[in-house]
Amino acid sequence: MPDCILAMKTRTAAEKARRTAAFERMETEVVSVDPSVTRHGCSVGLRLNCADVEEVTRLLDRKGIVYGDVIGRGGR
Repeated sequence: MPDCILAMKTRTAAEKARRTAAFERMETEVVSVDPSVTRHGCSVGLRLNCADVEEVTRLLDRKGIVYGDVIGRGGR
C-alpha cells in the first residue's frame, strides 16, 4: 500500500501522534513536509500506510491530537 502523510503544525504534536499510534501497534514515522503542499503551511507530518488513515485519524480525534491535511490520498 502507498504511504500517506497527516500534516501537523508542530513536531511535538507529530511525536505525540506517533507514540499514540505505536501504542496501538500501528507503524508510523515523523517526517518533514514542504509547507507549500498543505493548506495551513504545516512543515511536519506523520507518515503511515494509506490503508490505516481512517483508523489513525479516529484514534487521534479520540485523544484530542490535532492534525491537518491528508497528503497522498484522493489526489491531495
